Amino acid sequence: MNFFVMYAESCIENYIAPSDDLKILLKGCLKSEFQYLDRAPITANVAEDGGEIFADFLIYGEAVPLVSARFRQVLDRAGVDNIFYKPITLKCAALGQSESYFLALPPRIDCLKISASIVEVEENEFASDDELLKEVTKIVIDDSKVGNYKIFKLPAEFKNQEIIVTEELKKVLEVAGLENVYFAPLEEM
Repeated sequence: MNFFVMYAESCIENYIAPSDDLKILLKGCLKSEFQYLDRAPITANVAEDGGEIFADFLIYGEAVPLVSARFRQVLDRAGVDNIFYKPITLKCAALGQSESYFLALPPRIDCLKISASIVEVEENEFASDDELLKEVTKIVIDDSKVGNYKIFKLPAEFKNQEIIVTEELKKVLEVAGLENVYFAPLEEM
C-alpha cells in the first residue's frame, strides 16, 4: 500500500491565515489528545496579514488542521470515520465575510516500521520540562498496522505533525479539486 503526506501551503500570500484565537486548540492537537478538546463551535478571526482567499485546507501553528465544509463532505463521502471534528467559523472583518470550517484532527496510531529513522530532538515549546521529544526523519509505514484508516498521524511519542493518507484517499481528494491540498509520497520499504 502506498502512503502520502497531505499538507497545505501556508506561505501562499493569497490564502487567509487564522489568527492566534486558535492557540487554545494547540494542546489537544499536538499529540491528538482528544480529552483536551470539545465539539462546541468556536469563532476565530482571520489574521490581518493573511490573504483574502478561504482555501479548503489550512494549517494553524503546524498542528491545527482546518478543512472547509466542502472538504469535510468529500471525507464523509469517502467513508473516513476516524477524524475528530470541531466546528470553527473564521471571520474576516476587513472583508465582512465569515466561512465555516472544521478542526479535522486525525488520530495518532502505532504505524511505523522498525526501519523508520528516529532522532532525539532538543526540548522546545511543545515539550514538558522532563521530556526529550523524538522525531521520525524517515517515515516508513507498516501497512499491516494501519487497518481500515485512510488518514492518520504518527504515534504521539513523536513531535511529527505530518498527516498521512492512503493512496485511495489521495485520489479521491485530487478528483474533488480541493484548494491548497498537496501530497508528497512516502518511501516504500
